[in-house]
Amino acid sequence: MPFPTVLRRPQASVSRFPSGIAPALLVLAALGLSGCSWLGMSDETKTGGTTQYPCPAVGVLNETDHVTLLRGAGTDLTDVVARAEIGKVVSKCSYNIDEATIIVDIAFDGIAEIGPAATSRDQTFNTFVAVTRRFNTFDKKQVYEVPVTFAPGQHQMRFVKTVDGTVLPYGGDADGRIYQILIGFQLTAEQLEYNRKVPYAPIR
Repeated sequence: MPFPTVLRRPQASVSRFPSGIAPALLVLAALGLSGCSWLGMSDETKTGGTTQYPCPAVGVLNETDHVTLLRGAGTDLTDVVARAEIGKVVSKCSYNIDEATIIVDIAFDGIAEIGPAATSRDQTFNTFVAVTRRFNTFDKKQVYEVPVTFAPGQHQMRFVKTVDGTVLPYGGDADGRIYQILIGFQLTAEQLEYNRKVPYAPIR
């Protein structure tokens, strides 16, 4: 099943994914996830690309845009340690003509909320940045920790994560349009199942 072109929380500045994206099952398997998912665009603004030198498309892999940390095997609201969601994604790119590479910088923000089962105000959320090719499959992936410290008396905290200097080769007729860069929370099998079963209420 190819990724459909879908927008999540769209804005006029969001550009759509090109057609012909690799099958979802292959990409999800490479990301350590299971099943078929939709690929949703985030609130994304891109700079640095031109008609001749376009930037890779960047989006959030649906079902990984939020995460819930639970105490033990519990699934009740009283077992929630913390939860978090990804908000806006911003990217820019530059071309190194001499080395035939594209350098992509990405930043995304989000909000986290501490739960009743938390025993510490310091929480860590695992996120990923993965690169796929339009006419191929998974290329590479990196997991990044996002530490969040909840200030005394505060139940919600915003966070920002930057990932600079992702280097992608290009050549011939291939340019930034052959790549898609996906971000999301690195979920365990149990966390993914929880996301699929439990209706999500956005953090406000």
